[in-house]
Amino acid sequence: MAERITDKPRTLKELSCFYQVSTKTFKGWLRCNALREIRPENGYYYSIASVKAIVQHLGEP
Repeated sequence: MAERITDKPRTLKELSCFYQVSTKTFKGWLRCNALREIRPENGYYYSIASVKAIVQHLGEP
């Protein structure tokens, strides 16, 4: 069974790899008005709910 992006909390690097862009580009995408409130929890990991919100806004990688 293939791993889905929303299966577990993800780091910025993991998310940028899923979307095949640099971490710098992905950070720019997160600065849009719809995603501005999304921040990593514990400093590194985006929660499953945050990852789902990102995928909903940006679409499936």
